[in-house]
Parts: sequence; structure tokens; C-alpha cells
Amino acid sequence: MQTPTAKRARQSSFVKGVVAMFVLGLPGVVVVGVSLLGTLRSLPQFAGASTPALFLLIVTQPLLLLALACLVGTALAPRTRLNSHVLYRIVGRTQPPVLFGEELPAAVGVGVGVAVVAIALDGLFAVLVPGLSPLVVRPMSDPTVFSVLETVSNRFLYGGITEELFLRYGFMTLVVWGCWKLAGGKRPSSRVMWTAIGITALVFGLGHLLAMVAFSSVAPALLVQIVLVNAVIGVGLGWLYWGESLESAMVGHVSFGVVVLFVSLLLSL
Repeated sequence: MQTPTAKRARQSSFVKGVVAMFVLGLPGVVVVGVSLLGTLRSLPQFAGASTPALFLLIVTQPLLLLALACLVGTALAPRTRLNSHVLYRIVGRTQPPVLFGEELPAAVGVGVGVAVVAIALDGLFAVLVPGLSPLVVRPMSDPTVFSVLETVSNRFLYGGITEELFLRYGFMTLVVWGCWKLAGGKRPSSRVMWTAIGITALVFGLGHLLAMVAFSSVAPALLVQIVLVNAVIGVGLGWLYWGESLESAMVGHVSFGVVVLFVSLLLSL
């Protein structure tokens, strides 16, 4: 049985872990809020709304989801043997087996590799389905260098960090824990981990699909393209979270974004 002092120390470290992870993901929510202000202001129902009110409207839901993800991840990641260097530094539980620097080659390699596969799938869909534009490297019509560069903060702060906290640290950790409890055993098996990676990757793809459907109609071929391409990305990043750490998944996501940004800039010239 824990002493009152030990219990308070454990609760304090848990709160510190949640706050640290929340702060890590906060800039991504802010940049998304800023980037969507113009879109909401162009809608008739929000024409007279103030900028602070619109900003709060945009960021309230992501902030709540981020807080929930940080609570779930901080509570369950150490139990499921999913590692985070930041969490270890703050909380001191479940030390990652290797130093973060030793994980970087694999993280960058997976990120670049996934980008190449995603771009190749983009090209394949464009060839097989006439009129279907590339999704990964040209997500907007008639992109310019300036319009591509405008996406940098969203790609890296939201996509690379906040999205990983949502999907890997929060959702995938919860799925791993749930599947582990159903399957039993002293620790999550490889089958449990791959199941969680697959489910999370599918949700990752469906999430991008819902984001696109919210702004326009989606043809069946584009629907398959969106889910498949993003699911491939999700599998690679999920494997990094399991095999290395949350921060490796973030580096992989950022590396993916760097490749896509470079190719997008070339296509916009």
C-alpha cells in the first residue's frame, strides 16, 4: 500500500506529465485557429463575429480533445510500455530503452519512406483515375510557392506534434490498453500492438476524409485515395510510436512533411 506522501508524489507527477504534454501540443492548436479565421469569417453566419470569438469557436474542441488525449496517454502509456522521452523526464516512469538521438535515423527514415510511398500512391491514383489530382503534394488547386509556404506551421506544429498527441499518445494508447485487457497477458503482445496500429491508421485516414467532406463533396475514388494514403502514413507513424517513442513518431511525421513540402514547392514553380 502506498503511503500518503508517495500517493501525493505520484499524483503530482501525473499532473505535471499531463500539463507538459498539453503545452507541447498547444502551439499546433493555436496555428490552426489562426489559419482558419479567414475561412470562418467568409461564411455569412460569422460575418459579424469578433476575431476573439471566432478564434475561441475554432480552438475550443481541439483544446478539449488535446486535454483528453494527454490525460489518457499520461495514465496509460507507461502501463502499455509505450515510451515518451518527455514523459520520462517529467514523471520518471518507464524509461525508453535507448536515447532519443539513437532513434532519429529510424524516425527520419520511416518518415521519408512513408512520404515516398504516399506520393507514389498519389501518382498511381492519378494515372488510374483520370481527372483525379494528387492529394499529398497538391492539396489545393493552382498552388503557388507562397500558398505552399503558408502551410508550414500547420504541417509541422499541428501535424507533426499536436496530431501525434491526439492519435498516437491519446487514441492509439487507449486502443492498445483496451485490446490488451481483452486479450489478457502480462504485457501487450505484438498482435495487440499491430491491431491498435491498424485501427489508429484507419481512424487517421477517416479523420482526413471527414475534414475534406466538410468543405466539399468527395467522389468514391477520392474517398478511397484519402483513406488509403493516410492509413499508410498512420501505419508507419504507429510503428515508430510502438518500436521507438512518441517523439520518434513526431520526428517521422515532420520528416514526412519536409519531403511533401519540398515536392509541393517544386510542383508550384
